[in-house]
Amino acid sequence: MLYDFKNDVRAYFATRVGVPVAGGTLQTAIDFNNTHTDIEMPFFNQDLFDLANSLDTSDPNAPQDPGLFGSNGAGMASYNVALDLDQAAGVSMDQALSSFQLDAVVSATDNPAWSTDLVYGDHFIFGTSGLAAGPGYPIVQVPAGEVYGVPLGISFFGTAFSEPTLIKLASGYEAATHARTHNLPTFAATVPFDHIKGPLQQNSESDRAIQSMATAVSSNPMQAAALSANAVASPNQATRAKIKKALHQL
Repeated sequence: MLYDFKNDVRAYFATRVGVPVAGGTLQTAIDFNNTHTDIEMPFFNQDLFDLANSLDTSDPNAPQDPGLFGSNGAGMASYNVALDLDQAAGVSMDQALSSFQLDAVVSATDNPAWSTDLVYGDHFIFGTSGLAAGPGYPIVQVPAGEVYGVPLGISFFGTAFSEPTLIKLASGYEAATHARTHNLPTFAATVPFDHIKGPLQQNSESDRAIQSMATAVSSNPMQAAALSANAVASPNQATRAKIKKALHQL
């Protein structure tokens, strides 16, 4: 994408008029940002711009950094080699689907949604969409639930032209779990202190619940037994069991 970005920015700037970058290149944008740092970059720099601009995009076979583009068996790295690797990933997926007689691959879309700040930026840990994105295979992503108050997605992806199957699987999952309706979007004030009940807050609440149950034991044994049963049959456990059953049916 860095390779395409550099060329596409030049093509886009060629269509612009009356702006400082009209008819320019990615280097034009970099220079403009550097000249107006206090306005354009008060909190961050332009590492991705600089990295994309450093690539040789004059020839798709020009040597590139293997760390960015990958390399073939001969140790060569280029834009065209990267395209070949993407296609090979699709062949590998097809082989896995065929060998294990699978309709699709199901995975968490990525880590639970994260907060973005000026120190860590996007706290992205992992993502699975790249398995489909490389070879250009279809993928459907739907809500799967929430973790400590922030959303988590689930992805269904498969071979080329398997969209009808993927839509059926994703629709069936949503019909069985109602994850979307049970986890409506919110505008959290902040995380985790004002919005998310993390482990520390949960432990504190558990301690208070235990103390309440202990008091109930001394005053009313029957009520204590009911409280204990309610604590065991928590909503989260019920939800997990329902999702597990839905995935088994799929």
